[in-house]
Formats: sequence, structure tokens, C-alpha cells
Amino acid sequence: MRRALQILGLAIFVAALPLPAPAGAEPFRFMRIGDNDGFGFLDTRKLLRSAFLTPEAGPGEAADVNGDGVLRPGEFLPDLNLDGVVRVFSDDDFDNRLPGELLDRAIFCEGCAKIHNASRGSNWTDLALSASAEDRDWPDENGPQTPNNPIFVFDFTVKNGDIPPGAVIFFNMVFGDYDIFPAVIQVEFAAKPARRLEIELKRGLDGLIQARTALLRFDEVFTRDENGDWRGFAGVEFFAPAEPYTAFDFVELSLFQIAQSRKVIAGLTASR
Repeated sequence: MRRALQILGLAIFVAALPLPAPAGAEPFRFMRIGDNDGFGFLDTRKLLRSAFLTPEAGPGEAADVNGDGVLRPGEFLPDLNLDGVVRVFSDDDFDNRLPGELLDRAIFCEGCAKIHNASRGSNWTDLALSASAEDRDWPDENGPQTPNNPIFVFDFTVKNGDIPPGAVIFFNMVFGDYDIFPAVIQVEFAAKPARRLEIELKRGLDGLIQARTALLRFDEVFTRDENGDWRGFAGVEFFAPAEPYTAFDFVELSLFQIAQSRKVIAGLTASR
């Protein structure tokens, strides 16, 4: 698997479609890869969750627990073939990517002066990363077979004065059915040593959608550019060599920690 910084080096030689223009002058809030849309499921009314390892739910319970039309942390990826489980080789594969995601251009920033063309990774979102998926427009050059190690590259500029220097940067992620250990994230920076993050996972709930946060230092993510502005860079790779089925909704760098869902279902509290 190519390293994230190698992708950055290759990207400067590859013609790329223009990224969406950032919004006008405003304070930086986040840079997001993938859209916050509940894994691309447009109609959740008939989606049911797995009954396997979810005794509190029972068969026939809604995947969209609160019924608001979006699959959120604390809810569940759907059991699409209604066999009681969410897993590989069970017809639960899905590909809900919109054209922007397929073209790896679903990248958004609130408060950026520029999103650079090396930014990428949205083609890994709204897709069941399943070893039984069809090998069509697959983000990994090796196809759907394991390992599927998603790579997300954040490369952007924030104007001086639009972000407080020294602020803590939250790396937020929303994923589903990611429950095989080890689950390790490798993060590479432009000017600081790479480091690995281990994420705590809630196990035993089939298809559970989880939100997790890791803390990054400001000086790891940001360096001054020639104009005195802040150039942000982080290359993130997920390593889950034994995980045959998982999915990502979005990942982001943010000044704010992602909200955790406190209630999963009655009597069950999501891990913090």
C-alpha cells in the first residue's frame, strides 16, 4: 500500500480536476473528506439492523434508531439482505458514492483559503469496504480483497488570522462495523515525525456506526508558508489487515470534537 506522503509526491505530477472552491473569508472550522450524509443512504425508512450480537434490538428493528432519515453514530449499518447479520459475503455490500466521491472530489472546508489538489480520499467513503464487493471503481489498486486500508490526505491553506495558532486539532471519523482488532491509524505530517494512533472500538454490536476522535497538535498539522499563512497537511492511513467488512462516512480535521451519540438503543450507552 502506498504511503500517504508518496501519494502527495505523485499528485503534483498528475492532472487533477479542480476541487470545490472554499467559502469566502471566515474563521477555519473544519476540513472534511467525504460528506456527512449517513453513508449515502437516501431513504432509511425500510432499513433494518442486524439481530446478530445485538440482543437488545431483536429482529426487525430499524437501523435508523431515531428515525430522522440519516444513519448516525450510535445507529447501525443496514442488514440489506435481511439474513440477520451485517458482514462480508452476505449481500450487504453497498456503493452509495455520488459522482464527486467517485472522482475523489467530495472534499469540503469551512474557513480555508485553498484546498490543494493533493487532497484525496472521498472515494473511500459511502462504500462497503468488503472483500465480496464488485471490483468496480475500487479505490484500492489491489481490488476489494483484504486488506482495504483507506488513505485520506488533507492538504489545505488557512489565512493567517483565520485560525488561532496553537489550537488543538481534532481528527474526527465516522465509520461502521469496524470491529476487528488491531485497528491502527498511521498519520504523517509535512514537517513533524509520523505517529500511530490506536482507536478504541465498541465491540459486540453488529453493524454499529461509531464516531471517534484523535487529538493532533497544531504544529503537527500546520506550518507557515511563504505568505505567512498556515499550510495544513496530514496523510492518514487506516490499517485493519483482518477487517473484511467496514465503511466510512467521512473523516475531518476540525477545531471541534465530533459529537458522540449517548444512547444507542434503550438500556445501552455508547462508549466514549
